[in-house]
Amino acid sequence: MNDRTRQRILWGVSGLLGVGFLLAGVSKFLQPEAAAESFMHFELPPGLVPLIAICEIAGGIGILVPRLAGFAALGLTIIMIGAVYSHLTHDPPQDAIGALVMGVLSAWVVQQRGLRLESGPRN
Repeated sequence: MNDRTRQRILWGVSGLLGVGFLLAGVSKFLQPEAAAESFMHFELPPGLVPLIAICEIAGGIGILVPRLAGFAALGLTIIMIGAVYSHLTHDPPQDAIGALVMGVLSAWVVQQRGLRLESGPRN
């Protein structure tokens, strides 16, 4: 696969993840009762809902910014690890598939983007 094709796939996956996480985060604010009920089902405190919502919204935006994409995708991967674990311990295994796919794609973006800490060229 050439570099141009890889870049297009990376942007496509990043775009889908960005929209998906943005919608997931916003929905937690628009339907706080449903989100709190879901968190209680997973034995998580409902007070965690706003934090996860903010992280999903920030990650969904950050994954579209090349300088931030690796860090945003890493944060989203960590959230999805928790989501997969929660589904596997409280629901039928197939309920974890969506979170698993989002987590694997986020991890792939981390691998593709890398984590760049430097701010410019070094002498």
